[in-house]
Amino acid sequence: MNPQEIQVSSPSPFRRRRFVAPHRRRSPLLLLAQPFLTALLLVGVPVAGGAWVVTSPRFLLSNIVVSGTSRVRPAEVGEALRPLRGKHLLLVSLADVEGRLSENRWIEGANLRKRMPNSLVVEVEERQPVMLLRRDEGLFYVDRSGTVIDLYDPAREADLLLLSIAPGARLEVEPALAVAAELELVAPDWASGLSEVEVLGGDDFRLFTAALPYPVLVSLGGVGRQVRKFREVMPEVARRYDRVAAVDLRFSRQIVIQPAAEPRNQEG
Repeated sequence: MNPQEIQVSSPSPFRRRRFVAPHRRRSPLLLLAQPFLTALLLVGVPVAGGAWVVTSPRFLLSNIVVSGTSRVRPAEVGEALRPLRGKHLLLVSLADVEGRLSENRWIEGANLRKRMPNSLVVEVEERQPVMLLRRDEGLFYVDRSGTVIDLYDPAREADLLLLSIAPGARLEVEPALAVAAELELVAPDWASGLSEVEVLGGDDFRLFTAALPYPVLVSLGGVGRQVRKFREVMPEVARRYDRVAAVDLRFSRQIVIQPAAEPRNQEG
């Protein structure tokens, strides 16, 4: 019988038995508490932080920063918003702030923003007067929209045209300014002495200028043609009339002279 060889493999010195960590059972109490702890972190912490913000005196409005004023004094803005001081900044309504500021006729609007922790920034947009409205009570600043702002203050420099309204006519600022601009284009010398624009109604206006000893009546959109036509006959008007009360240029085919006295020469 032939001997049989049996090979026995020896264990490799590089092979290691895999370590298996023993399985540990988690505590039932920990399993039950985990959702509660997660909810506490997700909800409780923000709620606690919010409660601190709402109740902390650090966030009470105590500082009002005002800019953009020239006619409105910052102290006036501060006084208008005084009832809001001490109120929590997050609870201050910007609409309420705008409403309080709008009571000042010089304030057209304002850019508002809250600046943490306790400041309100107010950038005032003031109304810009463009004319002085003549009324029985006196002169008043008026803006382009026709808003009557305030009584004229002689202490303030104001190079503004006078605006008057004929009985039955409406306050129309933009058309009055447009007529003045038309005059500037066709007759700068007349425009430089323009002192008053009277609204007659519709598109009709009466202009008073230092360049003429009498007012002229014009219509919006036709000032250029009307003035050029009148300038051609001005020497003849001066020759025929001692004094003129007014000149009406609104008609396309004629110029109406309203004399203040009888003409010197009835002929021609």
